[in-house]
Amino acid sequence: MMHIPTERRFRYLYLAVACLVGVMGTFFVDGYMGIYDTLYITAGKQEQKIELYQWLKGDGMWTGGAPWGEKAVFRCEINNQEFSSHSTNIEVSLWQNQEKVRDLTSRHLQIASFGRGELEWLVDTVELEPGGAPPMTQPYKYSIVIKGDEIERELNFYIYATPSAWELK
Repeated sequence: MMHIPTERRFRYLYLAVACLVGVMGTFFVDGYMGIYDTLYITAGKQEQKIELYQWLKGDGMWTGGAPWGEKAVFRCEINNQEFSSHSTNIEVSLWQNQEKVRDLTSRHLQIASFGRGELEWLVDTVELEPGGAPPMTQPYKYSIVIKGDEIERELNFYIYATPSAWELK
């Protein structure tokens, strides 16, 4: 029987292991690395979570709302899943009928590698519509625009009437 040196015998095993490590590394870098943003809206005793893939599915737009008479709390979370730090300026503004109503907040975020940054703001529905609750059939529509150095998101924000709001009138 012919003796094959150990180095040659395991050559294909080493090549297969190297390919497997390469494929796994590609999936890790492609699927995990990057900057990801998530928006949380707490209104009407419910929290809604809007993740990056949902923004992308909706072409950068999403819809949310709050009942009249309540406050909506927003939290934008930016996760840096990269080996370097990430710096960005975030500006959030409220719009109605293509006109800016007001700036809600703005902040510079410096996020360490594999770290997270947060930005919070509040929308008071009574302050936006002090005249009273919207009609039951047609809610008031606003747009909340979130702009960063590398992102732009738009949230269609509706203020709607609840039966208890009609009792207050």
